[in-house]
Amino acid sequence: MSMCAICRRATQPGLHACPRHTAELRAWLAELPGQARLLEREFLAPAAAPAQGRIGGTGRATAPVPVDLRVVTLLGPGHADVLGADDDGTVPILAWLGAWAGYIAYTYPAVTRDPYGTAHVQPCDQAWPRHCETTAGYCVWLTRYLPYAAAHPWVGDLHRQLEALIDRVRDLTHAVPHRHPQGAPCPRCEAFALVAVDGQLGITCDSCGHHLDIDAYAAHAAAFLHTHQTTAGDATPAAAPPHTTHERTPPMSRVTVRVLLLLGDQAEIVADVPPAERAEPVRYPAADVAAAAGVPVADLPGRRLTAEVGDDDQLSGWRVA
Repeated sequence: MSMCAICRRATQPGLHACPRHTAELRAWLAELPGQARLLEREFLAPAAAPAQGRIGGTGRATAPVPVDLRVVTLLGPGHADVLGADDDGTVPILAWLGAWAGYIAYTYPAVTRDPYGTAHVQPCDQAWPRHCETTAGYCVWLTRYLPYAAAHPWVGDLHRQLEALIDRVRDLTHAVPHRHPQGAPCPRCEAFALVAVDGQLGITCDSCGHHLDIDAYAAHAAAFLHTHQTTAGDATPAAAPPHTTHERTPPMSRVTVRVLLLLGDQAEIVADVPPAERAEPVRYPAADVAAAAGVPVADLPGRRLTAEVGDDDQLSGWRVA
């Protein structure tokens, strides 16, 4: 069994990148051209002209730099290696992409035949992106060779370096993909940590790293909901004895419940007992439950709460257990 070079978890035989991190590489390469365009459009605008009527403009001893030097470094020419003590280690985007494309090309076996018909297997001379040697062209080229890269241990270095580069760019643009927590638990570790990220194919568990494609998650979520609906028992509470007018109304009792999952804007609530003893789930507005409990709506699935039981068996007064 092979092992992922990034998370050290088992993966498919012959591969050194699990489906989760392969999906991250593919998503980052798809995101990088847009981030580069955003840097160029929003951060390379010249600064305002010096104030008039003052000798020397702003009074600086040197002329002000009209753009952010960090952006100039990322979008300008350069090398993929650190050159000296004054180099902060920032590699220009195009230089980084070209260096990795060249490395993959030099290791990729190409078959050629000489005039006598003899086949020769040797590395390629150079990477030739079909869409020219641009950020978008190199990203498309690297995406097409991801299956080849995933079969080599150095794919871990590719992942770590690309993650550092995309984080550096996002730190400047503040354009970060949204994360969408899912309602069903992870089928492997049963934690409510499945998350879908914009631009990435599939759904990943933040707890154990298990990765599901969209169809597999849809089937899992449907089976999870069906199981809890069909195994719920009848837990109708016994009727309370009537009290006379001279008796003081007792305070409402509190029960412990669990938020099963979110369905649209509704939260499915069940008693915090083994599944075989649960009654049918009851739905309450998720926003009301979250506001009363003081937690975000996205954090409700799987959370244990306490609630007051009213005379009509309705729950209210939600609190975190």
